[in-house]
Formats: sequence, C-alpha cells, structure tokens
Amino acid sequence: MAQLILDVMGGDKAPQSILQGAVLALEDLKKRGAELILVGDRTACDRLLKMRRFAPLLRALNHPESGVRWETATDQIDMHDSIKSLRQKPQASINVGCRLAAESWKKGNPSAFISAGHSGAMMASALINMGRLKGVERPGIAVTLPTLSADGCVVIDVGANVDCKPEHLRDFAVMGALYAQVDRQSPGLPKVGILSNGEERSKGNELTRAALTLIDALPHFSKIARFQGYAEGKEIFKGIVDVVVTDGFVGNVVLKSVEGLGSAVVQILKEGARKNPMASMGLLLAAPIFHGLKKRLDYAEYGAAPLLGVAGYAFICHGRSNPKAIRSALIRAHQALEKKVVEGLETALLENLPN
Repeated sequence: MAQLILDVMGGDKAPQSILQGAVLALEDLKKRGAELILVGDRTACDRLLKMRRFAPLLRALNHPESGVRWETATDQIDMHDSIKSLRQKPQASINVGCRLAAESWKKGNPSAFISAGHSGAMMASALINMGRLKGVERPGIAVTLPTLSADGCVVIDVGANVDCKPEHLRDFAVMGALYAQVDRQSPGLPKVGILSNGEERSKGNELTRAALTLIDALPHFSKIARFQGYAEGKEIFKGIVDVVVTDGFVGNVVLKSVEGLGSAVVQILKEGARKNPMASMGLLLAAPIFHGLKKRLDYAEYGAAPLLGVAGYAFICHGRSNPKAIRSALIRAHQALEKKVVEGLETALLENLPN
C-alpha cells in the first residue's frame, strides 16, 4: 500500500488548512488504496479535530483499518527559523516526516512526504535523511507551468539552489527530462533548453555556456530528450520547449512573476468590466474561458512540486497552501509513487551522469 506522509504543522495556515486538505482528499485516497500518515503535534490539533468539519478525519483516525494514522512530532520548524534549527529540533515534523519516508525507501516500499513548511529546511532534511541519488550533486525543485502545449513546461530549479555550478544545471536537465515524461501526451521526446537571454550559443553567461557544453557531452541524453541548447523566456509559455533548466534564483523569480501576472490579469479584466457596461457583458459571456484560464494559473491545481535528486519522494507545497492545494498535493504525490518516478530517475541518472 502506498503511503502518503503529510506534515500537519508546516505552512502559513497550518494546521487548520492542512487538516482540511486531508479531509478533502480522504475519499480519493481511499479509492486509490493509499495510506495517509499525519505528522504533527496531536495535542495541539485535538481542539481542531473535535470540530464538525473535521469529523470524517477524526473517525478515520479512530479506526486503524481506515488507512489513516497519526505519527507524533513534538516540534516544528517555523518560517523564521534558520536551517540550523533542523539539528536543534530533531522531533520537528519535517524531520520526522523525512525520516519516515527515508526508512520506507530503504525497505523497498517508497513513501511520499509532503510539506508546506520551510522549503529550505525541507530540502536540508531530505538531504540529511534521504541522501542523494547517485551522481546528483544538488537536488532541484521542479514546477510544471501552464503553456500552449497540453503538457506544460517543467522549470527546474525554482528555488532549492540560489547559486549553481554548471554540473548542477546538467543534473537538472536529466532529471527535468525524465520528470516531463510522467504524464506526457505529446508524441516524441521532451525538448530541453537552458534559460538564457537569446537562442544563439554565443549568448548567456559563464554558467549557462559551461552547462551547455556539459549537456552536449552527455552520452545517452538523446535517448530521453531532445536538447535545444538555449531557450528564451518567451518560449516557455508558447509550448516550444518542454523543460527549462536554470538556477534556483532565476527560476524562483520566473515562478513568482507568473503567479503575480495571473492575479494581475484577472484584476485588470475585472476593473475594465466595472468601467464599461458593454465590456462587462462581454466578460460575462466569456466567463467560462476566463474560469479555465484562472484554473490553469492556480497553484492550488498543482499542489506541490517534487524535490528531484533525493533518494526518495519529497514534495514541497506553497507556504500559503489552502485545503484545495493540499488535496492536489496528496493526489500528485500518489501519482508519482504509482509511476515510480524516482526509480526511473535513478536508472536514467546512472546511465547519463558520471559516477
């Protein structure tokens, strides 16, 4: 049975939103035959669990055969804490969850750990407890952005590594190419490009030019992807490229810009409609289209981003995740377990990266 380990104490709206997300996911997880393990301070959550809205979750916890259980974590990593807090708080929910997932991986029964908590602490704890896949220097956070292509575009890294070496971008290219194939609908292998300020190979900076050389030299990369060289930012959303490789600083700026743009576009349309009655009618007629656009840009539809490169399944949610996002994160993590994403990455990395 697949195990989904959920950090109840992580996130801006924890534990209430996390528990509500678990309630929303209960029926889906039951149908999928997945076990849900809630990690956190049970005493601190008891007041919430007694509320009517959490009744389904409390009933499940009181019946072991339901596939829902609680794992105690007596501490938590707050958003203002430093990474050093990981060692000072060994019983923090992030540490407990990562240890559980690591133990399952070693036993040959992979489990997924999902947290909306401190992303830096999540990455550090995953590295300490799970370790890296062979050949990987740094793991990367992969996010799939909506594009004109049905498959979207995987951007890696979006925040795990602010400063990168060329070898890190090379690793991201391999991991991103494999991850892009999980739910791929388009024919052919995914197209991979390094984010740059132009398509010409003379463009870029020292980091991107060195990474370009390393990816070109990968012996078996053509078996898993079509390397396009450089990709400009405008190509991400046109669906021209399926995987964009960049350092975590730039990738995070891209991600936050997309989130801000989505909110701004909706607000601009609403303000325009209020000023013009005719425009308001047009907006009403086009409501289904805009609803679909908003849905595609909504982070809650995707829920969580995998931390690729660690020896196990670790998913990082947005700090402000709402219940819908937590539900989506649990479903996405289960899909990854079913498709054996990390096992596939492990094989591909051994074939492509130097040991």
